[in-house]
Amino acid sequence: MNGHDRRAAEVQRIVIYGASGHALAVGLNGRHRLLPKPLYEVVAYIDDFRGGSGHRLDGAPVISFDLWREDYVNFACLIAVGDPGSRRRLAERIEAGGGRFARLYDRDAAFPHASVGAGSVVAATSDIGPQTTLGDHVIVMPMSWVAHDVTIGDYVSVGASCSISGHVVIESDVFVGAGVTVINGHAGKPLTIGKGAKIAAGAVVTKSVPPKASVAGNPSRALRDIVRDRRERSGP
Repeated sequence: MNGHDRRAAEVQRIVIYGASGHALAVGLNGRHRLLPKPLYEVVAYIDDFRGGSGHRLDGAPVISFDLWREDYVNFACLIAVGDPGSRRRLAERIEAGGGRFARLYDRDAAFPHASVGAGSVVAATSDIGPQTTLGDHVIVMPMSWVAHDVTIGDYVSVGASCSISGHVVIESDVFVGAGVTVINGHAGKPLTIGKGAKIAAGAVVTKSVPPKASVAGNPSRALRDIVRDRRERSGP
């Protein structure tokens, strides 16, 4: 085995779909100083607008989707886009193009009592508790804590500095803003955040949230109720 083959065996080489600051943050996460060894190495970034124009990001080429399909399709991918719906659409595009997604934690001992799906990324400064499952294409941003007995569905975004307590179910396509706290789940009666819900930054969620709802505040309430109350207080 030559030196190149040994490095490929030790560090997973991936392509990231996206070339923004967020994509760079995801790329740098693979070799964060807190990791005992690099988790992955980025060989290229896909950008549908600037790709193929000679741009580079952190030394890696910024390529078009067509070039990815021609020359990089054998590398596993990550989708570095914050919006869950956009991430789902890009993942479907990669799948249709014959691509596959990185499973970063199958060979890693970071979360030995948790399960993390394909295409999912957990920031090196975040942690996942035992008996917890993350679906596919989940993003957990820095300084967040996901506790024990939590289930997170596919395409969920968890912002920076969030705290999700035990016995919580977050269904697919949910966006959890920065600094959100989720509490009051109980064994046998988990707190559930429904599919496609949006939790505003800084919200404190103390009871279940219906699908597609948007909530904010402490304790969190539906945004439409908050807007209505403000209008009533301001008068005609």
